[in-house]
Amino acid sequence: MPIIKRKHSSLNGIKTVAILADPACRSGWERNFPKLLKKVRTVYAPDVFLVAGDLALNAYDHEYKTVLKYIEAGENELWAAVPGDHDRPLKYFRKYFGSIRKVLDIGQWRFIGVNTSNRMFLKREADWIQDNIEENTVIFSHVPPEASGWTFHSLWPISSGHFLEVIKKYQKQIKAMFFGHIHGYSRKKVFDIPLIVTGSAAESKIIKNNKYNGLTSLKMVIFDVETGKMSICALGVR
Repeated sequence: MPIIKRKHSSLNGIKTVAILADPACRSGWERNFPKLLKKVRTVYAPDVFLVAGDLALNAYDHEYKTVLKYIEAGENELWAAVPGDHDRPLKYFRKYFGSIRKVLDIGQWRFIGVNTSNRMFLKREADWIQDNIEENTVIFSHVPPEASGWTFHSLWPISSGHFLEVIKKYQKQIKAMFFGHIHGYSRKKVFDIPLIVTGSAAESKIIKNNKYNGLTSLKMVIFDVETGKMSICALGVR
């Protein structure tokens, strides 16, 4: 099984990480996500895929088995995920993807996966970050904090405020943050840290004027472990 289920992992020899979210939380996702995944594998051949939630539509057992068909088709790659709101209740997410919080050390980078599947940022998530933060941290979680243009589909204001308080405290150690939940690609900055929504694997919409504005290309972020540079793999759909 290529799935990393444990809380803490240290991975060696990793050159490329693909970061995505929301691959299977819309009816008809099999028309889109497998095609994007095939292109990413062909062009970039990532060693690791990190998923910021929503690997199912209704958190049913058979839905995870279906998405796992596509995940397990890859060769010599690993997958790690944290849950999204569509993964609740978490019984089957835990069965197939393990811990709902994760830390992965990959090269010089520490990837910290945070559980916001309940659409809140609670004290235990703040503690998880604070207990594991190091230099060159990258955070991935499902629901983004409030930012200009994201408030239509983000954390509740109190949770968002608590999240940003933690981020502000550790801003020098955090190099980037990735989220899903919003079905599209969008990029902001807070405390000079890139905040990237990349929930554009099952469907992808233009995010403009704090709402959805039509369809656009599917996208996945490609992260170069050696340099920390990020690029986008995009796939147009009809």
